[in-house]
Amino acid sequence: MSRRREADTEIEIDMTPMIDMTFLLIIFFIIVNDMSQKDLEDLKLPIAMEAGHDDPPDRRQVLNIRWFPAGGVPDYVKDRYAKELKIGIPDDMEWSDIIWKGQILYYPNMDTQGRTDPIRKSRPDYYWKLAQTMEVQWIPYFEKKMDDQLKIMLPDDPVLLRADRNTPFKYLQKIMEVCTRENIMIWKVQFAASEDPSVVAAREAEKKK
Repeated sequence: MSRRREADTEIEIDMTPMIDMTFLLIIFFIIVNDMSQKDLEDLKLPIAMEAGHDDPPDRRQVLNIRWFPAGGVPDYVKDRYAKELKIGIPDDMEWSDIIWKGQILYYPNMDTQGRTDPIRKSRPDYYWKLAQTMEVQWIPYFEKKMDDQLKIMLPDDPVLLRADRNTPFKYLQKIMEVCTRENIMIWKVQFAASEDPSVVAAREAEKKK
């Protein structure tokens, strides 16, 4: 009889730890996804007829370059500058800034505290904060590779420039100049682009055939 009773006994499993673990995993993935999206500003990227698949390295840094024509700066941008930096954006000038992980690294006529451009000594260094961020927060953690021609170790990780499609090239050119500064020397610069919607639609239609 005892054997039959043992065989008929139902074992109850406590599902509480498994449920807790499931919710923890869900929360983890939500947080990780939210953090990855903080690198990307809402921009209208230039359209490329053919765009390769982007498989970013772990240490790649992303700079978002926004540009607005004179009188075209959105209210939410004006409000942020007014609240965080106590700066008013004039309606009669174009406005461009650089955003990295939600931080503003450059805006027109950024306070230099007497800093001068290392390449053009007679001009203020409005890009000092971008250069400082690269040198202090990026370069120490980048992989390094020996350059056979220069005989020095250079950073071997890239930086991705995400610029609005209407951004004048002078703003991108200035960032590339900053990349060449002493103690930075970033030589891998990538440009983000979006694929032509008609090309994407044609490719998807071809797959369904």
